[in-house]
Amino acid sequence: MSDCLVVGGGIIGLSLAYELSRRGMAVTLVEQGEWGGQASSAAAGMLAPLKEFTAPGPMLDMGVASLRLYPQWAQTLEEFTAGDVQVSLEGLLTVALNEEEQEQLQTKYHWQKEKGYAVHWLTGKELTEVEPMLTDNAQAAIYSPREGHINNRLLLRALVTACRLQGVKLLSGCVVSGIAVKAGKVIGVESSMGPLRAEQTVITSGAWAGIMLEMLNVSVPVRPVRGQIAAVSSVGIPLRTVIFGTSGYITPKKDGKIVIGATEDESGFQREVTMAGLASILNGVMPYVPALHTAAFLEAWGGLRPATADGKPLLGPIPGWSGLSIAGGHFRNGILLSPITAKWMADYLEQGSTEHLEPFLPSRFISE
Repeated sequence: MSDCLVVGGGIIGLSLAYELSRRGMAVTLVEQGEWGGQASSAAAGMLAPLKEFTAPGPMLDMGVASLRLYPQWAQTLEEFTAGDVQVSLEGLLTVALNEEEQEQLQTKYHWQKEKGYAVHWLTGKELTEVEPMLTDNAQAAIYSPREGHINNRLLLRALVTACRLQGVKLLSGCVVSGIAVKAGKVIGVESSMGPLRAEQTVITSGAWAGIMLEMLNVSVPVRPVRGQIAAVSSVGIPLRTVIFGTSGYITPKKDGKIVIGATEDESGFQREVTMAGLASILNGVMPYVPALHTAAFLEAWGGLRPATADGKPLLGPIPGWSGLSIAGGHFRNGILLSPITAKWMADYLEQGSTEHLEPFLPSRFISE
């Protein structure tokens, strides 16, 4: 029997299994498909809480805390696995192309500055000094020099390697058919690979978390939202920094690709790329960097992001079910929030501490 059974092998499940194993716990991690095969591999790897969250509050606090962990967390992971996850915290521009956008952006800048965050207001030549490829139509931007991105696919690969080296029992292609209960306590799951038992079971199955918990007649408001993303070649387009606008983002990666995106559409569990989605991506980003018109197209992909009713993740114990907890509903911020989620959830599983989990507890939706 394991100390902890983690159900779902995306970025959250892998990060949690890695963290728990580093704390000396015996961990089993199960995934019905491929490791990180859903939202995690379909992400752009953004590490940008100041861009992502529009107001002060627990989500921004969590995002900033996780970003602070990232440099050391990634370095430790790279040293342990002898890999490279291509962290780039070299700055990010959020750009306004017209007066209305500029007014909205300036309001955001003022409260972020008042809160003490490292942001700068740029106009005119200051914009092209930071990013020469930016359109001449840019009127202003918030520059956040400490945000950036990571190669999420390399990160997932490194976490799988790290879990394996740490002795985590990794079971891919393992389909869970039921949640095992004994004397009112969850003791594991029934699966296509036989019964799997543990002292603690954690659901980290992303957009499928609701389906998993329905096995116990527990309803949680998690739904899939499709995100479609594309990549083009960076040849002849030497972008320096990430660019965000109201209609898309442009992320220069260290592997020679520029990742552009992204759509948000509710299509059930369909993750295919559509022509309408691809057109939306391309039309959304080209006004910010005109040179993208000549970029060589490389690939496009889609993933299902786990969205919740109030936009906050579900972290912590499931009321009424001893031995069962959840870490999910991170929407498009799973990559950013994975280090802090792993830390806080490991604190709960190891010590019973819910101090940091209070704003995210499932009890806000589920009663005993």
